[in-house]
Amino acid sequence: MSEFTKAFDYEKEFNARLYLDTYFHLGSGSLADDFLRFELANLHKIFTSGGVTGKTLIDIGTCPSIYHLLSACESFNEIIATWYTQTELHELQMWMNKDQGAFDWSSVVKHVCELEGKSGKCQEKEDKLRGKIKQVLHCDVSKNNPLEPVVLPKADCLIAAVCLEAACRNQNSYITALKNLSNLLKPEGHLILAGDLGANYYEVGPNKIFSLAVSEQSLRNALSESGYAIRELVSFGKPEGADFDNSDYEGFYFIHAQKP
Repeated sequence: MSEFTKAFDYEKEFNARLYLDTYFHLGSGSLADDFLRFELANLHKIFTSGGVTGKTLIDIGTCPSIYHLLSACESFNEIIATWYTQTELHELQMWMNKDQGAFDWSSVVKHVCELEGKSGKCQEKEDKLRGKIKQVLHCDVSKNNPLEPVVLPKADCLIAAVCLEAACRNQNSYITALKNLSNLLKPEGHLILAGDLGANYYEVGPNKIFSLAVSEQSLRNALSESGYAIRELVSFGKPEGADFDNSDYEGFYFIHAQKP
């Protein structure tokens, strides 16, 4: 088995629009409500603390989601979004172009605006993020330069949200991916990771999509072995009595790490 998920195989199983419809309507009562509230609160905190700011942020595996960039766009001059499959790219392009039929992010945007004390500014928030996204590039974390053939100046910050667990098939490839991502970062640059703990899969329609099951300890080990210093690691356990059956997740994590 390849150590990394191939784009062709992933695209056969992963329906980008169905994924968005399933997991990104905040208030739907799904497991995503817990995930979104946890991650959005931590993203808001990290990007309003004043410690994680700069010129350029590269988001690893943006497509088809934008929720994790809503707070980040307040702290960076430019955002480089990335994609791995064409269907994911298509969803982002529809939102960027304000196309009829683009996914409706309003429930998530409303929540972020409320966190920021800017209720009623949802359209302005989406437009601000659109304006901050300066490039949309292909990304492959298995490569030494994940943005190959493009070579960019080193970034101040990287985000990888619910991305590496889909791309990496085992702990060794996860570590390799983190080392490759480090090549995109300035010295003392920031790395933000977010995702599920203990999940071997999540369902998108009838398909079970592979996820590398990670734990707090495996994440700590991977970051240490790839040369990052952890500044903060917070987690949220699966609530007692939660009966969501579209993933075998055990909780969620949020990590702020830094390159030496």
